[in-house]
Amino acid sequence: MASLLQNAIKITLDPDTDPILTQYIDLILPAVEREFSSISALGGDYETHYQQLKQRGDNHAAEKAQRWSDRPDQNLCVHVLNALLIAWNLAENYLSSPLSDEEKRLLCLGITLHDYNKYCHGQGEEAPKAYEVPEILSLCQEMGQRLNFQAFWPEWESYLSDIGFLAQNTQFKVGTNPYPSNWPKFAIAHSGRLTCPLRHLLAFADIAVHLKDAADIKKDPENINPEKGGKRLREHLRDLNIKKTLVYHHLRDTIGILTNGIHNATLNFAAEQDWQPLIFFARGVVYLAPLKSEPPNREALQEFVWQQISQVLSQKMLEGDIGFKRDGKGLKVAPQTSELFTPEDLICQLPPVIEVRVNNPNNLATPKRLDKLVVEKKLTPEEREYLAGGEDLRSDRLAEFLIVVQREFLADCPDYVAWILEALNLKDCLTLEQIQITIGGVNYGWYRAAAHYFCQHGTLDGEQTLELLTDLANRLATWATENQLLPQYRSPTREIFNQYLERYLDIAGWETIVPPFEAELATYSFAKTRKGKQPICSLSSGEFASEDQMDSVVLFKPQQYSNKNALGGGQIKRGISKIWSLEMLLRQALWSVRSGKLEEQQPVFLYIFPAYVYAPQIIRAIRGLMVELQSISLWKIREHWLKCGMNVNKLSELDWLSEERDMGEQARQVYDTKDLPFMATTHTTTLGKTVTDAWVYPAFLALVLPKLLGVRVVATSSNVPLYSSDREFVGSAVLDGAAGFWSLLQCPPSVRTEQLDRILTRLLIVYSLHLDNRSNPPDARWGALNGTVRDVMTDVLNIFAIAQEGLRSHKRDYPSSEEVARYWQFAQIWSQLDKTMVEKLNLITQLVQQYRTFYQVNITDSSHAILLPISKALETILSVPTQVDQEDLILQGAGLLKDAIDRQPAYTRPLLMDKSLDIATRQQQELEAIYQFMETCVRDLFGTLYRGDRALLQENRNRIKSGAEFAYRWLALQEKNQK
Repeated sequence: MASLLQNAIKITLDPDTDPILTQYIDLILPAVEREFSSISALGGDYETHYQQLKQRGDNHAAEKAQRWSDRPDQNLCVHVLNALLIAWNLAENYLSSPLSDEEKRLLCLGITLHDYNKYCHGQGEEAPKAYEVPEILSLCQEMGQRLNFQAFWPEWESYLSDIGFLAQNTQFKVGTNPYPSNWPKFAIAHSGRLTCPLRHLLAFADIAVHLKDAADIKKDPENINPEKGGKRLREHLRDLNIKKTLVYHHLRDTIGILTNGIHNATLNFAAEQDWQPLIFFARGVVYLAPLKSEPPNREALQEFVWQQISQVLSQKMLEGDIGFKRDGKGLKVAPQTSELFTPEDLICQLPPVIEVRVNNPNNLATPKRLDKLVVEKKLTPEEREYLAGGEDLRSDRLAEFLIVVQREFLADCPDYVAWILEALNLKDCLTLEQIQITIGGVNYGWYRAAAHYFCQHGTLDGEQTLELLTDLANRLATWATENQLLPQYRSPTREIFNQYLERYLDIAGWETIVPPFEAELATYSFAKTRKGKQPICSLSSGEFASEDQMDSVVLFKPQQYSNKNALGGGQIKRGISKIWSLEMLLRQALWSVRSGKLEEQQPVFLYIFPAYVYAPQIIRAIRGLMVELQSISLWKIREHWLKCGMNVNKLSELDWLSEERDMGEQARQVYDTKDLPFMATTHTTTLGKTVTDAWVYPAFLALVLPKLLGVRVVATSSNVPLYSSDREFVGSAVLDGAAGFWSLLQCPPSVRTEQLDRILTRLLIVYSLHLDNRSNPPDARWGALNGTVRDVMTDVLNIFAIAQEGLRSHKRDYPSSEEVARYWQFAQIWSQLDKTMVEKLNLITQLVQQYRTFYQVNITDSSHAILLPISKALETILSVPTQVDQEDLILQGAGLLKDAIDRQPAYTRPLLMDKSLDIATRQQQELEAIYQFMETCVRDLFGTLYRGDRALLQENRNRIKSGAEFAYRWLALQEKNQK
């Protein structure tokens, strides 16, 4: 079954993709995921590195482990895959002499094995030295068999020397063995092609996937850093005779959808300059450009980027989704909306917005307004009775259109009322004074005018009413423009946005503009004083001035986030900068969430970064995944994981993508309309009321996405990304402020590549244990998860106690064979957390094995029957006076247990049933077995494990019995299977 990564790549591949690459994805990639995804190519866990180095006898183990673990994570699977795709793109599109099919397959297999030393280290083995050619080839052969090379290329073993040569000599530096004479005869027809182009292609790709940022390719004219990646990449381009130069764009900030939009707009603008994207980063792109390429014009690019961003917002605003708010005083326009459109354009575009936002026929405003006019004696009862024929949704829409236009654009225009009465043919029935009646800040006169109009035109339906408003808006905009009545258009948001681009967007060939730190510090310092009137942005630093936001802009509650006010100040405002206002509006537009309501659903934000780089095919695959990724029930995840033998690698085979997804060319057309996710931003919500409910699913996603896709994920409840780049943190998964169950599980806030499998398994055990035994389907009762975690972290035997709790709740007498095996495996995995847990589980197993030698019942018998020996032993230990020494306690307990066993049917006593021995010998063996069992109970269980403390033993009595019952059933099943 195809993996998630396979599906994500395949549904976005071009239809004319070379079949060799398609075969690689179909046949080798699944094996690469299985073998490489848990091995770090870069970064990794300190303790894992240290133990591996120490095992190999390295005298500098601590120093090397620290140096390696200080680097950000990148697993070996995604390292190989990105390198292959970058090399493939370079070979397919830019080589003057194309690769043959034979060379393409060598490229694929050589780059797959190029880090064989890291594979060996991940297995705890020493890698062969560069001069040990036979050992290198033997290792390549072994790895090739594991990685399904045979299915990809049946003749691959004939090219073993060629593949080994490429794998060993990918890098052009010390530690290589590049002399063909040192290798067995190559199978390739022209052996010189191994060095150029193949070896140079591999070297270029390997350097590329080690880059941390697009700006790393900057030219170094003074040769200060000869090892700098950009210099080495240019050398390989020259050796490959590719007549292109490397350029880049780099954005020194990451806030989410807005910065993604800036990247994509810059990418589109660069395409017009014939810049071809080659390597993607969280904060930029490296391109191949013509040799004489000129840097783009700064002003033209700023204009282009603004048009791209504003187009997205404009469309959603004109659909009425964002940028407007309707309250008791009618429709209001957000400042950002007024800055995206000129007054004339906005007036013309208001009718469809009015139709969407004023759309509640069950709560009409016009009747209430007219009744108020009667109360205020501004309207006679007779006229009110007449107007009842026009007080409907149409009147609300017309009145609110007239009110919002007057309030926003023509408040100071003395001729506005007269023009509207003339346009609506109402001059004969209403005067200017009757229109200009304001109560509570609302012009009630327009509701009176609207009701009059629809009393006269009662046959107009909804569609005709929209046509009326559209015609009125166009005429009104024309009249106001011709008479210069509209306010002058100005967009402070665009001015601030251009400043943001000037300070943060860097492109090859541009002069760098350093952000004015002194001005930012002065603004911040002044805002903290009593004289400071303008608070600092709640979501960022004080670089850009903040302003109070309308409820329709921000996603969080009005007073949830206090602003950075003056010290000692008491104000609470929603002040954020215009940059963050744009981000909030974009999140509303693209996530389809209501302003101010998202926080009620306790969102957890997932910020998804590349592990250093994305190849073009990979970033497109991640884009498709972000479009199609569906929320899978943890019940279904648990079922699949258990069915696959608790193998977390098999989670990739779940149907993560939407079942209704498009395929082929139709899918590519859909995805191509979406922005590429330089840093993908998504979020989860919950219907539950607790923080635990909110974090259960995102905690799982934060671990499984790095495992399955090789990305790096930050999960947090913060609207603001914690990091502006993937180089600012080292873990594969970072969980910021996770619910209490995460710390109870003793999971670190930053999870490294080698830790993913272990922690993911631990998490799924707890989830499964909870869903099986403490849920009430369909309610998972996640609010009680902390108790489940606390129980199993306290004592491994609580796994069996919880399982029995579930049996009782489901009114069942005993577990099935599958459940026994499952819970026993849970306990074995869980006990690896702590040496004491291992000893306890082994001791319980030993006790059960000992009493099964002299007492056995059917596994379908009652718990009382199964636990007879252990129950009698515990009862004796707990009831005997404390002054009795251990030997006497053992003898007394053995005697009491022997009496109890004598009262049981003969078929429950295996030793007694052995007719090959005389009765005296059998009785003697049974007595010795009982004594040995009782001795273990007293000396090891009571004396050592529970330190001779009867109170402690009494507290753990039920846990011991639960563990013993499952151990008995598990041992019985093992014995049955062996027979």
